[in-house]
Amino acid sequence: MNKSWNSDLVGILADEDYVLNTIDKQAIYINSQNVIQFFVKIISEEPESFPNVKLVTCYATDLERWGFEDNYNDLQHFRIRALQDFLQDNLVVFKPIRKVLFDHTEVFVGREIRLIPKAESFQDDVSLIPLPIFSEDEHGSSYSEFVYRLQNRKYIGRVDNISNEPNDTPKYILWKNNNEEYRVFGEFSGHHYAHGGFALSVHEPLKSIAFKDEWIDDCYDYGESIMFITFDILSAISELVAVGEDLDEDVPEIKPDEAHIASQEVAAAIAVEPPKSKDTVKEAIPQQQTQEQERKTEPMPLTEVEISEERLMDEFTHITREQGLLYDQADLYNFHTAMKSSNLVILAGMSGTGKSKLVQAYAKALGLFDSHQMTFIPVRPAWTDDADLIGYADTLHMVYRPGDSGLINTLMSAKENKKKLHIICFDEMNLARVEHYFSQFLSVLENESGPRRVLRLYNEDLENRLYNSAQYPPIIPIGENVIFVGTVNLDESTYHFSDKVLDRANVISLNVLPFKNLRLLSEEMKNAAEEKRWPLKKEKESITFEMYESFRNNDREIQLSNNELELLWEIHQELQSVNKNIGAGPRIVRQIDMYLKNLPNSEILSRQDAVDLQIVQRIMTKVRGPEEQLKKFLGTYDSINGTVIDSSLADILDKFHEVSEFYNTRNMIIHKAKELKINGYTL
Repeated sequence: MNKSWNSDLVGILADEDYVLNTIDKQAIYINSQNVIQFFVKIISEEPESFPNVKLVTCYATDLERWGFEDNYNDLQHFRIRALQDFLQDNLVVFKPIRKVLFDHTEVFVGREIRLIPKAESFQDDVSLIPLPIFSEDEHGSSYSEFVYRLQNRKYIGRVDNISNEPNDTPKYILWKNNNEEYRVFGEFSGHHYAHGGFALSVHEPLKSIAFKDEWIDDCYDYGESIMFITFDILSAISELVAVGEDLDEDVPEIKPDEAHIASQEVAAAIAVEPPKSKDTVKEAIPQQQTQEQERKTEPMPLTEVEISEERLMDEFTHITREQGLLYDQADLYNFHTAMKSSNLVILAGMSGTGKSKLVQAYAKALGLFDSHQMTFIPVRPAWTDDADLIGYADTLHMVYRPGDSGLINTLMSAKENKKKLHIICFDEMNLARVEHYFSQFLSVLENESGPRRVLRLYNEDLENRLYNSAQYPPIIPIGENVIFVGTVNLDESTYHFSDKVLDRANVISLNVLPFKNLRLLSEEMKNAAEEKRWPLKKEKESITFEMYESFRNNDREIQLSNNELELLWEIHQELQSVNKNIGAGPRIVRQIDMYLKNLPNSEILSRQDAVDLQIVQRIMTKVRGPEEQLKKFLGTYDSINGTVIDSSLADILDKFHEVSEFYNTRNMIIHKAKELKINGYTL
């Protein structure tokens, strides 16, 4: 599978003997397209996920913008010599990409090639380490604000072209002032990377030293955001930082408004190290203990303003463990993101996976203990229209009779208590046809908060004639402080959703983790109970709607990248060629954009993985039909190898490999293609 890395690597034109001994090829040669192809030897530190590969192939055509002219009419050895002369005094900066060829061999290619002149002291055996550079011009913070954020583990800004993988914490970072002078900060032991950029943590007191002028000549200040330093300079920095200025003393007092802390940074006031692995069952439970122990040592009690989204997710994860529930942490982040950005969230899956308990755990994490703030509505198979859910006007006795679901009382509570968050869960919502009993909601939820986002109970003409119209007015506004979620079981006793429902909902299927982890969790809970670690506190203050709203990004401007938009467009076009009635319409694109804008500041669910999940949850749920219609789109299932061939959708995903690896989407393609082969149709 193709994969790309967005980190800049540095290399030199590889020596002929080195290439010959390593991969038995020429260092420079003319390929079948009459283009010079050459190998670059990596001399800089690679990302953690990058394989143990030191040679990357590049093309001379990428050097034309840097002034290289290849004379295609010259003899080969003259063309090769010209390239050698051109690169002799330059370092090659590039982003690597792994390509898998038709014969399954892997090729590593350098893209976005740039050149840096070699320093006079350059030696071929040098090793370079990238350090991120921060400055007021690039990141908008003054020096005092920058130091304040470092000391308080706040987000200090984004740095592109450098790895932000969990295990790639920069040991040191640089601050550049307006006089082009640098200062070193460190040593850092961990980091968190999100929309606000880096948030760094230290085990020892934070130190700072001046970057020596004599080091500059041997370093490569690439652009405005990265400096590549030699290993010798790194060693010298380590020695000096060990005895450098302690920045944990005399912390400057900077108020949040003076530091220009964005609303999402207020919501994520203190960053903690994320788990270094997605194996949440084996690692998240010990991680939970570590986080709780760290909290006990914090000098200030947590105020409402300081309740961060990250801490909410810590609490959410902890409660699921406390209740004996096993969920992948990415599922928890996916669910939370969908809840705060979607009109309707649907948890799907087989019975017994804990869908209802997940909603309860989320409500508990939010502190929704009021009976109206968390309302469960068991859906009944006999429901045929919205009167079964919301009630009706009894004109014979001139009274409004609300349904016994409790929905109206919850909506009235939300109207009267606008500062409180309310969750309404329709349990087993597909026991009846959602399009029938939920029809009015499907239209209303698309409207923005205001006069059109209202639920109509009865005609206004009856208001003065009904005895209890003061208690139950003809219309009830549905505010942003109301979140709708549903649980569904997909079996023979339930109805499948129409496109009208799927267009408005994020449909999430929870991963069932290996059963052996139940024993691990049981043992952990037993040990925690004996040590009185769980529960850590008996009660929790409710998160207000204002605080929850601060976690949201309600910006209506589309922020999807060009590649992401092009990906969705090509999928839509391909679906339209299959059936004009299905596709990824503008509504779905806007909702995917809203979801991605609301991803929490965490490495647990990356943007790449989130795009993958959104294609599964918003588009693949609509891919239903017979084999004759969908075979070209999904492909043919190979039962021997368990793979799919000739899939137009898989080809699109391959084309946009830089957007995501699409792990979940590819599994869904296999699942649906298998259904086509076995049943002749897929649901």
